[in-house]
Amino acid sequence: MSAPTESTPPPHVPVPPHAPVRVPLPPPPGTAFSLGWLMAGLFDDRRRRILDVRQPPFSQAVQLPLVADLDDADLLKFLVTDLHDLLRPYHDVSDARVQAEAAKRQPGSAEPFDNAVFDREVNALHLAILDRLADDQQQLSAYQLGLALSDMCWLPGPAGVDSMTGMFRRDQIAAMQTWLNGAGTAIPQSTGAIVGQSLGHWADWIDINAATLRAAGAGTAQATTVISALRVQGAVWHSVLTADPDVSLNPAMGAWVQAGSAMARAVRMVTGVILRRFWPVVVIALAALAGLLYLVIANLSGAGQVWGSLVTVIAVVGAAGGGIFGGVSRALGGVGYDIWNAARREAQVWSITWLPAITQGARQRATLESRGVAAPNIRKNLEG
Repeated sequence: MSAPTESTPPPHVPVPPHAPVRVPLPPPPGTAFSLGWLMAGLFDDRRRRILDVRQPPFSQAVQLPLVADLDDADLLKFLVTDLHDLLRPYHDVSDARVQAEAAKRQPGSAEPFDNAVFDREVNALHLAILDRLADDQQQLSAYQLGLALSDMCWLPGPAGVDSMTGMFRRDQIAAMQTWLNGAGTAIPQSTGAIVGQSLGHWADWIDINAATLRAAGAGTAQATTVISALRVQGAVWHSVLTADPDVSLNPAMGAWVQAGSAMARAVRMVTGVILRRFWPVVVIALAALAGLLYLVIANLSGAGQVWGSLVTVIAVVGAAGGGIFGGVSRALGGVGYDIWNAARREAQVWSITWLPAITQGARQRATLESRGVAAPNIRKNLEG
């Protein structure tokens, strides 16, 4: 057999096909936030009770229970099932020990349920989640946001007005804003900015009414009303940040009214700033115009000449003013779309903001108005 020459092709060697590399998909937006919110509720059993606003109160004889109506064992079972679903995207984090401890709460369990042991397992799972999310800053921010926002809405109580006001201090709001901005695509699109502005409205409202709440004292009807509103607001924020289809971001007419008021207030502020900074130019222009009119009237004789000159001056001033106005309009035309977006976002913010309905004086209402915060209307025949 002759040796293969350079022109002889090498024998064909079949190459086994490579399996396609599967890149794990990121969890749906809102998953990490929901996980943080749920973990806070599992660790603190006071937060396991979602809002119970049924009137009249739930009656097992004639009503099927909502989630808030479940007894402690069934509610814990529901929540740990939700926990298991939320952890599916993080397949290397196991909640088996938490599930095992929660099962002891069910009737007929061979072992008694120990809440301290359950809390230890929840804390251990929390540390495992932090380790898992350490390399994904957006998911980590969303998870911490869930924990911190739950704290803000559930830790204050009617007996602690100071703790409630402390939750809305500037540094606390700044931390929330940092997590909202850092969550990125881990929360639904644009919801971070909307919830952030809503938090700002709450901080302004608390700041303006803090003295009144402290004077009224802890445990009063006013403090209870504020805490109840904060609980409801927390549920709304949670729904927005998890893209709950039951919560719409399409503003109602009242929200658009508040957005329009905010835009008008912004225009007044901008106009005031311009006049304060450029008042010498305005004064000089008015003085020059007054001097010109004086010379026209003083040096011309006859009504016809005076009126003719006045018409000429008005035409010149009008042409100059029209040119200036046109230039300003063209300059502002490029930001018209941004102004519309800002107005729409403000309307969306007011469509999800649930401020307390308590009686306020004229001075408080004026201060709220100056900060762009709408005082909610009180339905005297429906609200206590």
